[in-house]
Amino acid sequence: MSPLTISRTAFFFFLMAAIAAAADKTPPTYQKGTIVSVPGKHTFCELKGVDIHKQISNCGDFQSGQTVDYRVKGDTVYIRRENGKEYRCSIEGTIVSSVPDESRPTYQQGTIKGWDKRTDIIWVGGKGQTLPRDKTVYELKGTDLVYLIDYCGAFQAGKFSLGQAVNYRVDEVDKNDPRLYIRRDNGKEYNCKIEGKRTLEGAKTGTPSAAATAAFPPAAAPSGKP
Repeated sequence: MSPLTISRTAFFFFLMAAIAAAADKTPPTYQKGTIVSVPGKHTFCELKGVDIHKQISNCGDFQSGQTVDYRVKGDTVYIRRENGKEYRCSIEGTIVSSVPDESRPTYQQGTIKGWDKRTDIIWVGGKGQTLPRDKTVYELKGTDLVYLIDYCGAFQAGKFSLGQAVNYRVDEVDKNDPRLYIRRDNGKEYNCKIEGKRTLEGAKTGTPSAAATAAFPPAAAPSGKP
């Protein structure tokens, strides 16, 4: 092989290496997406972006409704952090639903701040008598209100931790039976009865609204589970 051929070959490999190095330094291209759902445990969440709606892992720092910059490579979603680095999230599944986006429930994020034990007196028509019924009342701090809720199905058994973040929605169409729905990890919901509510400002100052106090006093905040 002549010296000229060797020189050309060496130059070719040098050029390829330079192109590869330049490619590595090219900033990645991101698209805009939205974190549309974050279950209480924050192990998984849903990312809705351009032509994708995925369930991803590593969601501890995300909030429902948060806008993010993301890119997809293989089975991994990279979400850009404020410092320019990236969260690396594995794609756990694709969200497929026949329900139009506008028909899906919209959730807000709240926090379980406390619970208290109460007793209701219920009328048993078949027996023609009244009987006591134990219940656990939860205090849920929402976006602008604090809700007092009970009779939450499986949630009633105390399968939660104080300070746990939950995704909830409120349905007060029936004024005689207002409901608060808490989203479960499997996408289903706990159906809770709203017993009272007070403004968040009142909760911060320890002075709930007069109507809420008269109807239902604040729930306690013990250190353990019910």
